[in-house]
Amino acid sequence: MVVDETTGDKEDKTGITRRRFTLGVIIASIAGALGSLLSLLKVLAPEKKGGGYVSTIKPGDRFIYAKGANTGDYIKVSSLNIGDAVLAFPEGKTSNHANIVQLIKLDESAYKAPTHIKYTDQGLVAYSAICTHLGCTVSWVENEKSPDTSYTECFCHNSIFDPTRGAKVLGGPAPIPLAQIGVKVRDDGTLVFTSDFTGPIGPQV
Repeated sequence: MVVDETTGDKEDKTGITRRRFTLGVIIASIAGALGSLLSLLKVLAPEKKGGGYVSTIKPGDRFIYAKGANTGDYIKVSSLNIGDAVLAFPEGKTSNHANIVQLIKLDESAYKAPTHIKYTDQGLVAYSAICTHLGCTVSWVENEKSPDTSYTECFCHNSIFDPTRGAKVLGGPAPIPLAQIGVKVRDDGTLVFTSDFTGPIGPQV
């Protein structure tokens, strides 16, 4: 009687091949699931350190109104009273939301460290208008009786910032202050940016 000694080998090889195939399918499935999970996490959780916000403001760019009846017009120091605040863009760069700033006018003596005094002029100070929590645009809450106690607030989640002290966080979930940017009054009364932002802009959570 002749025995086919190769049958067992074939069966063993077939079993190994099947196991390898099954293992490959399992690994591929796990990899695919992990990839989907990472993609989902990127959507649900904004990136840190600016969340993709990159400003294109350059020293010498002129301030223009970002909204209201004067949208697009140059902002002049004479048009702002103590206690006023407006949203502004650099001229010609309004399509990039990372460039939006809040321009504030208070008494010059109101500003204390860590405000960068060298980046203020004639009572004017400018900060990024993008909340460092989730990126909403901030608003101005004026105290007409005591302008120096006015403050910046993000109404999305109630983060509050002190413009007289480097936009430090007074309350709410924002993790860091709003970044300051330099402002200077030109001879013709219009305003120009004089620096880059002093820190990161956009959501930082």
